[in-house]
Amino acid sequence: MFKIFFLLLGFILLWNCASTPKESLYEILEKEQCPQGNFRGWGIADGEMAAIDLAKVKIASEMQDTISVQSKYINEVIDEKDKTYFINQISRNYSINNASDAKIKFKKQQGKEIGVVACMSKADAAKSFLERQRLLEDSLSLASNSAVSTEHPKHKNEAWHKTQMLYNDFVRIQYLLEGWGVRSPYLADEIYSRAREDYRNYCGDAKLHWNPEKETYYSDIAFSKLSGSIKMEKSPCNGRGISLAYKGTEPECSAKFGLNTCSYANSLSLNACDGTEYLQLKSDAMGAHQKLDFAVEKLQSNFKSAEFWNQWIQEIKQWSPQCE
Repeated sequence: MFKIFFLLLGFILLWNCASTPKESLYEILEKEQCPQGNFRGWGIADGEMAAIDLAKVKIASEMQDTISVQSKYINEVIDEKDKTYFINQISRNYSINNASDAKIKFKKQQGKEIGVVACMSKADAAKSFLERQRLLEDSLSLASNSAVSTEHPKHKNEAWHKTQMLYNDFVRIQYLLEGWGVRSPYLADEIYSRAREDYRNYCGDAKLHWNPEKETYYSDIAFSKLSGSIKMEKSPCNGRGISLAYKGTEPECSAKFGLNTCSYANSLSLNACDGTEYLQLKSDAMGAHQKLDFAVEKLQSNFKSAEFWNQWIQEIKQWSPQCE
């Protein structure tokens, strides 16, 4: 009787053990958490290194999520397009430079598979961003000094634009670090403010002044075409402004084989107010017809719609004060 009882008891115990599902490797890993405030990643693979690599990828993914959240606080600095660029660039920078800082907290083998849990503190995650800030601060200082020291209009615009871009990159990282509770030793506000104040002063007397050699039908067209896209005024050049000195020949017409052909050549010089020439733009237009009057009308029409106007506008914009 007792023998039968123990046989039944053993059978029940074996049945209970067999019916209890075995804990999966994923479930085992889920129980292993990182210290509060750390980034956590896990990976399961056939080899240890592959599992570790997967864990680091997940840390990068978790880190990107925090960047996405943190980007909500930088709306005043960058727009939606730049925000996406910021997230992508900063995540790529992290995944390349910081993977080695992840610490293996837990490792478990089950059958042929190995599971790993890795952790990374925000201080470690911030290392590559702090290094990036250090480089940005150096570059920002050079660009800012260049923007302040040069009086060449195009070079000043380029240096100021570069200063703005570098400062925006610096601020994006600054907001990220602040969101992680990491204090950066690098400061860029004073460097940027100096260049900004200088450029504001520059904008006070750096204007584009329209100064045609003489007022003609063609010079009026030229002013209309250019001033529609670029802020300029009809006034004597003064201060750190740029004189747009427009010149044009008289239209020349000739007849050959019963066809009248008219041509017009013009130029625009970008000069300092003291007369120093920075740049000269040249172009021409033509019109042809059997009748002379129609040939002149064709010339004027072609002059108005010529492709070179867009080229001139793009070039002049590089010299124009960027004060808006």
